[in-house]
Amino acid sequence: MTSIIGLSSAFPKHKVFQEDVKALGRKLFASKTNFKKMEKVYDNSGVKVRYLTNDLNWYMNQHNWSERNYLFKKNAISLLKKSISETFEKSNIRPEDIGGIVLINSTGISTPTIDAEIFNLFNFNNQVLRLPFFGYGCSGGVLGLNRAVEIYKNIKKPVLVCNVELCSLTFRPQIFSKENIVSSSLFGDGSISYIVKEDGNCKILNSMEYTWKNSLNLMGWGVEDDGLSVIFDKIIPEFITKKLPQVVNKFPLKDLDGYVLHSGGMKIIDAYKKIFNNDQTIEVSQKILSDYGNVSSVSVLLVLKEMIKKKSTGIFLMTALGPGFTAGMTGLKICSDD
Repeated sequence: MTSIIGLSSAFPKHKVFQEDVKALGRKLFASKTNFKKMEKVYDNSGVKVRYLTNDLNWYMNQHNWSERNYLFKKNAISLLKKSISETFEKSNIRPEDIGGIVLINSTGISTPTIDAEIFNLFNFNNQVLRLPFFGYGCSGGVLGLNRAVEIYKNIKKPVLVCNVELCSLTFRPQIFSKENIVSSSLFGDGSISYIVKEDGNCKILNSMEYTWKNSLNLMGWGVEDDGLSVIFDKIIPEFITKKLPQVVNKFPLKDLDGYVLHSGGMKIIDAYKKIFNNDQTIEVSQKILSDYGNVSSVSVLLVLKEMIKKKSTGIFLMTALGPGFTAGMTGLKICSDD
């Protein structure tokens, strides 16, 4: 059965605590009339620690597209080199055995795409299939996996999957808005990689993708002169609470032992608790949120990595949501190492 093996993550060197980010917010926005009311988002985010591409002083200043994207490309390649090297080491698979590379991100752009950069760092076969995958946001963690499974079933060769998100590079210190402050309280940076092939302990049972009509305004990026500006609607937690159960009920997997849920923020976690009857596995998503922040498409895979580390076993529903507005779902069977 198709499986996930070699799950490995990498993070930037700058480890920051929420109190430090809150102090940064005060420096930037304390003179604004409504900041005191907004400041509580730092305390209510559920984030205690995260990793950022730059030291906090960098986020005090304005930056242009060129600088942001240079830093995105440089740091994305560096982080992916680390996580992919560990993936190969864990899985005992050689780069030349890989038949496909799937690269998922939503926080920077590059042409040639980052997967082409990765191609030149390892001894991949020249006929490897490449699929760069942009714009699914948080749901990319699940949907990238689903696409990789489709490729694997077609080519019958191992597929390397790489997620990298440098969310902090999109922060715009000159913009005083609820969305910008919320993003500064939540988002972190990092990468994760793994291989899809047969015969692993984390087996992929089935998958589903669902996009709601007329929901484009819920989440995404605006394109500005100095970079990307975050778009997310305050009704997202309410939307998820009302709409997601209808989709979950259509998913052909019952008698679950738990959930692998994207750690999008405390309001999202609270919505999951309502939907999934406060299942104890949601605590893992809450822990990942606390320890890493929201790392977009990387986060749900960090939750899975933690559950494998904790030796959780059974049948699980893995899900994440992102722009579109789209839900990605995958059924997983996690087996013991014995």
